[in-house]
Amino acid sequence: MRARPVFFWLWRLSCLLVLATPAMADIQVNIEGVRGTVLKNVEAHLTISELVARAAAGTRVSAAEVRRRHQRAPADITNALQALGYYQSKIDSTLDRVNDDWVAKYRIEQGPPTRFRTVLVEVDGAEFTGIPPPEAKAQISLVAGKRLHHGRYERTKEVLLEAMRSEGFLDAAMVQATLDVFPDQSAADVHWQITRGPRYEFGDIRLVQTALNDGFARRYIEIQPGTPFNGAQLNNLQLRLINSGYFNEVAVDIDKAAAKDGRVPVTVTATPRASQNYKLGLGFGTDTGPRVTAGAELRRLNQAGHRLRLDLQTSRVRTQGGLEYALPVRDVNTDLLKFYTRAERADIGDADSDQYTFGGRLEDGWLGLRRAIYLEYSHEVFNFGDGPNRASDVLTPGFGLSLQRGDDLLFTRRGFSATVDVHGGVKSLLSDTSFIHASADATAVWPLTRSSRLILRGAIGVIKADNFDALPPTQRFFTGGDRSVRGYAFESLSPRNEAGDDIGGAHYFNQSIEVDKLIFRDYGIAAFYDRGGASERMFGGQHESVGIGFRYRSPVGMIRVDVAKPLDGSSGVRLHLGLGPDL
Repeated sequence: MRARPVFFWLWRLSCLLVLATPAMADIQVNIEGVRGTVLKNVEAHLTISELVARAAAGTRVSAAEVRRRHQRAPADITNALQALGYYQSKIDSTLDRVNDDWVAKYRIEQGPPTRFRTVLVEVDGAEFTGIPPPEAKAQISLVAGKRLHHGRYERTKEVLLEAMRSEGFLDAAMVQATLDVFPDQSAADVHWQITRGPRYEFGDIRLVQTALNDGFARRYIEIQPGTPFNGAQLNNLQLRLINSGYFNEVAVDIDKAAAKDGRVPVTVTATPRASQNYKLGLGFGTDTGPRVTAGAELRRLNQAGHRLRLDLQTSRVRTQGGLEYALPVRDVNTDLLKFYTRAERADIGDADSDQYTFGGRLEDGWLGLRRAIYLEYSHEVFNFGDGPNRASDVLTPGFGLSLQRGDDLLFTRRGFSATVDVHGGVKSLLSDTSFIHASADATAVWPLTRSSRLILRGAIGVIKADNFDALPPTQRFFTGGDRSVRGYAFESLSPRNEAGDDIGGAHYFNQSIEVDKLIFRDYGIAAFYDRGGASERMFGGQHESVGIGFRYRSPVGMIRVDVAKPLDGSSGVRLHLGLGPDL
């Protein structure tokens, strides 16, 4: 008998191996009876769920492994439920083989939640009645009647000790933490014993930095040695140094081992930011068309923190360049004195304007607001439509206030902002006419549901002038466009001259009501109603529009795409694009 070739036997062996190897099996896990957070926690604890992912990735899973994980599933589910305070659960589990696939089903009755019955926290041998700082109190969930959640229970330990240490009790420690659970009663009793130790005071505050003059840099430190230690004050110091713009990182080191007579020294190390910063940007808006911005900032002209900034911007309707010199004064955390010059060519309504401005401005904090006191001189050459060029000189002292509060200034759910500005000129003091110009605007944001908001905007302004015709376009009111009355072209709503040119008004009033809602992750929709206009009289010349929009919550702010329809009988709609925060 002739021997068969080797490859023949190899072929026979491979066929046998293929026939002996079981087919790839899918694994399904079905969980019934729970939902929301409980369901997610069960899914996270179930070890059989790991096999689902392995099988889906093409990894072969043995029948013995599936059965072993299934037998373990009731214990996994019990642990997941007990972690959330459910100690009386019932679990019905089945494992079936359907067409070579595994189907695991778990029907769960989670039962009543376990709640805290008695809570006793003793600090230094006495029942604790102190109120922790608000930022800690909001996180503490150890209250009689509240559902037991083991994760939050452990976190509460940390929060309470952190709050005590932040108040100066740096040696605070948990001596005993007892949690007794009575599953048949759905109750839990808590008994903690904490020792705080002595309350420390601030010792010397050492600031390590090379960016600024030491005397100037220490003006950011408001902590006095000998005052009670307070962690919030150290956090505020870090924020002040970061917000100053001079430093990139700020680290705080508390040397408790070096404490003497209850005073603990603190070392603050501030790493400087780059002394120069340059920027170049491209943008687009339906009001401005394509735009290009460029700028440079010299953050530290000297060790006293003086700065110099150059800004350039060009678009279809405006080209401008400016130079600003700023120096901190008085309270370095809030007060800046600025000197600036600016040149601008702009289309304002139907006016062409060339303006040159020089000024000084003091910005500081006042009664919880941001205040600005300024003095500007501007020379402006302008014309309306095909009219002749005219020149105007204006010296304007002014006063402004602003306020901004929000839970998140980039994506505000609840917040408010407002600005007020009043300035004017006197004909005998380098102005072509005497006038007073006052304006105010405000925006408020309220949450309606977890994914929707109500946004209200309003603005009002009035000008009183001896000779309104002598005022340049930059001192008049125009409205219409992306941030005022959508559905109309940019600055197209104002009184007109005999030639039909928009020449600006002495009064203006705008209001807007908008509701937006995220419908999928960071994508959403909006609906709005706008009303406003500029006129020769208060509340005159009002125009209305309605529209819908698309919203995308991008990393750099809300992107808005709006389609608006005027309600004054005009045909057609107008597209508006915008980017940025709401406040």
